[in-house]
Amino acid sequence: MATLIGVQNLIDIISLSLQSAFLKDEKNGVSLLLIAKPETAKTSSIFSFSNLDFVAYYDEITQKKLIDEFLPLVQSGQKRTLLIPDLINCIEKQKATRQQFLNIIKSGIDDTGVIRISTYHKQLHLMKVIGGVRFNLITAITTNNYKKVERYFKDTGLLSRFVPFSYDYPINLVRKIFNYIEGGKVNDCEEVVIPKIRKRDVLVKGDPELFRNLEIISTKLGMQYSGYGIRTQVALQRLAKANAVLEKRKYVTEEDINKIYRLSKWINFDFNPL
Repeated sequence: MATLIGVQNLIDIISLSLQSAFLKDEKNGVSLLLIAKPETAKTSSIFSFSNLDFVAYYDEITQKKLIDEFLPLVQSGQKRTLLIPDLINCIEKQKATRQQFLNIIKSGIDDTGVIRISTYHKQLHLMKVIGGVRFNLITAITTNNYKKVERYFKDTGLLSRFVPFSYDYPINLVRKIFNYIEGGKVNDCEEVVIPKIRKRDVLVKGDPELFRNLEIISTKLGMQYSGYGIRTQVALQRLAKANAVLEKRKYVTEEDINKIYRLSKWINFDFNPL
C-alpha cells in the first residue's frame, strides 16, 4: 500500500494482534496501544484493517454504544476486535462516565472478560445476559495525550493489559513521505504489505524453551509500568503464536520468537524511530 510508507513494523504488530484473536488455545486476543506523535500513520494503519468482518471500527464510541451495540456483537460471535483510532476522543468527550467506560474496556480485554455491567440504566438488563464477554482492542493515542493519562492507566492496571507500541519518525522517513505527497515515486521496498488475517480458530503448540527467550522483554516492560511483566509475557507468547498462524504453522518456532524480538524495539515506552 503506497500511501503507507516505512511503517511495515507498525502494520506487522497490528496484524499479529488481530490474528491473536483466532488462537484456539488462548482466552483472549492481544490488545495493542499505539503511542506516537500526530501525523505518524496511527489512524491510517488501523483503518487499513477496518474492512475485516470480525472487527468493529469506531472513530468514537460512547459507553452506551459500547454496551448497547458492541458487546452484544461480541457475545453473539459476530465481532472479536474493537478498533478505535484515537482513544482520547472517547475519554475526553464523556468525562462523566469516563471511569465506567474504561472499566468496561479493562474487563473486556482481560482474560476474565466483562462479567457484569454496573451502570445504573443497564445493570438489571445486562447482568442476566453478559458473562465473561472478551474482546481485544487496538487503539492509539498521541504522545502528549498519553502523558496526561499515563498515571491513571498505570494506577488502574489498564496499562498492563495492553502491549504498547511507541515509535517516532526518523528524518529520512519524513523526507520520503514529503517526496511522495509532492508527487515523487515510492520504491517497491518502501511500500507496505498488509498481511492477510486467517479467520479460522487454530490450535497452536507453544514451546516453553523458546518462550523463555521473551522474558527479557516482558520484565523490562513490566518495570516500565511498575509491574512484573506477567501479563506482557502472556501477550508476547500469544503474538508469537499468531505469527505462526500467519506463517501457516500450528507450532511456534525460533522464527516467531525472532519476529517478536524485532518488534520489541518498539514494545516499550522509549519512542525509538521506525
